[in-house]
Amino acid sequence: MSNYYKPSGKFSPLSFVYLLLVCAIAMPILATIYAYLIWYIPFVYINFLITAGLGFAIGIAVWQIVIKLGKVRNYGLAILLALIAALAAYYFQWVVWTNLVLTSSGEESQLLRLLSDPFDLSQLIGFINESGTWSFKGAVVSGTFLTIIWIIELLIIIGVAIFIAIPHSKHPFNETLDEWFEEVELPAFSYIENASSFKQQAEQGNWEQLEPMIQRSSKEQSHSVFTLFTSGNEYYLSVTNERAKVNNKDKVEFDSDDFIVHLRIDKTVYDMLKSKA
Repeated sequence: MSNYYKPSGKFSPLSFVYLLLVCAIAMPILATIYAYLIWYIPFVYINFLITAGLGFAIGIAVWQIVIKLGKVRNYGLAILLALIAALAAYYFQWVVWTNLVLTSSGEESQLLRLLSDPFDLSQLIGFINESGTWSFKGAVVSGTFLTIIWIIELLIIIGVAIFIAIPHSKHPFNETLDEWFEEVELPAFSYIENASSFKQQAEQGNWEQLEPMIQRSSKEQSHSVFTLFTSGNEYYLSVTNERAKVNNKDKVEFDSDDFIVHLRIDKTVYDMLKSKA
């Protein structure tokens, strides 16, 4: 038996139902908010932050609803589900944004027609691309340059959504009890100076030697984070070193090193670590 948890690659068929619900309910709402923000905030740098925010919101929705409730333990499928949701949101935002362009020019709202006719929508987007709707440093942005910006926005949305959504698909899952493991992050412990040695000793089960090294610490300085996972009579452990450093603005930041990820432990080790907290 491996010392580390390995996802089974399984998933519940309900994950596709949850995906449909997310695409039909959550994505239109997020896309509408995004389209209005992009339309009424004429600052390109802020717009890119808003774009990343949309990707983040999509990722959270896919993670919490589709992957978590759909019990997706398949990494490839998790990526696909996040991608589909991101593309759905991107389509809906085009519908809303294009309708804003039309109504601002004096035409009646055509929201439902645009939603149901992708071909007509694509033609209108093409016309908008030729003329542009906003300027940058006095020059109207259109044509190839505008297309590049749109492509970058799409990649940001997809990239952030996938990055946020998929990690939970690797979270320990109890196949016997058909449930995700409960996750508990312990208070900060002392920084592990020799992470490779600590990892080797932990893999060999030499916790009697490691226990004296595990002492409470402060999150304001370099420290380690122990995360416990439990379900039934099974236990796993992840350990991250957080090395403190001062950035060029004299603020403390941390470099993370996940040197132990989902290592199988027994109840004795689990209870010892809990008692340390």
